[in-house]
Amino acid sequence: MYKLYPLLAGALLAAAGAMGQSVGVGNNSPATTAILDVSSTTKGMLVPRMTSAQRTAIGSPAQGLLVYQTDGAQAGFYYNASATSTANWLWLPDKTSAGDNLGSHTATTALKLAGNTLSNNGTGGISVTDAGNVTVTGNNTVTGNESVSGSLAIGTASAAGTAALEINSTTKGLLFPRMTQAQRTFITTPEGLVVYQTDGTPGLYQRLSTGWASLGTFNQESKTAIMAPTTNVTLNPGATTVEYTSNGSATANGTVTLGSGVEGQRLVVVNNDTQYLPLVSASGTGNILPGYAVRFIYTNGAWRRES
Repeated sequence: MYKLYPLLAGALLAAAGAMGQSVGVGNNSPATTAILDVSSTTKGMLVPRMTSAQRTAIGSPAQGLLVYQTDGAQAGFYYNASATSTANWLWLPDKTSAGDNLGSHTATTALKLAGNTLSNNGTGGISVTDAGNVTVTGNNTVTGNESVSGSLAIGTASAAGTAALEINSTTKGLLFPRMTQAQRTFITTPEGLVVYQTDGTPGLYQRLSTGWASLGTFNQESKTAIMAPTTNVTLNPGATTVEYTSNGSATANGTVTLGSGVEGQRLVVVNNDTQYLPLVSASGTGNILPGYAVRFIYTNGAWRRES
């Protein structure tokens, strides 16, 4: 064993002489900017290997310290990014395991997709919390089911406090879903739904509890006054309000049957006679009391009572 001491002393002297110089392993000309230059085409370099518990047990690790963790779901290379005595171990995963290593962190620059797609194949979705806003610019298409809690503003920085949706533009309009009459009538819910029908009698239609009704066709108010009938008659209204006035007779009035109309047409029948006014519609047969009025809408091929 005494013969080993001179060898050990020589190694220590050689190492001391190399202080401040580049050391080459496997090559005689190490790079001048490298303190250690390891070269090989058949072997690799092993950094210290340890478990997660052993890595986190290192006290006050030097900044830049590199180890290889052998266990856990995130095995691999770890380095300490902290310049203080409190460790900040960062994992160096492969791209397949961690994508671009985006996680819970504070971004210091914009995320640019450069022609790629930002997608989520799971069930968690993509959300923005706190006071943040989502701003979409350019030619973008949103597919699937999107839910917005609060208010949604399009073409303006923020929506009015009483508006769930506010759209602002001086050069563009709002385009409702366009479909044929057959496609529209296939939809039965919900109330308040609005679509644009392209065939038949084109225009905007809204879904009511009694069926579909046209919007805008009979906006102009018009009124017709006629005497209450003494015999049974059929009414094919061309006005929005039909007033039945007194016929001067004390006998019962004849029955009024509502006839033809246009999908979405609305009608108010007023009874200003002194007798009941019997009236027949798709909602049934009833009597309009003297001095009262009833509203109807023409939907699904017949007049139906609204009130």
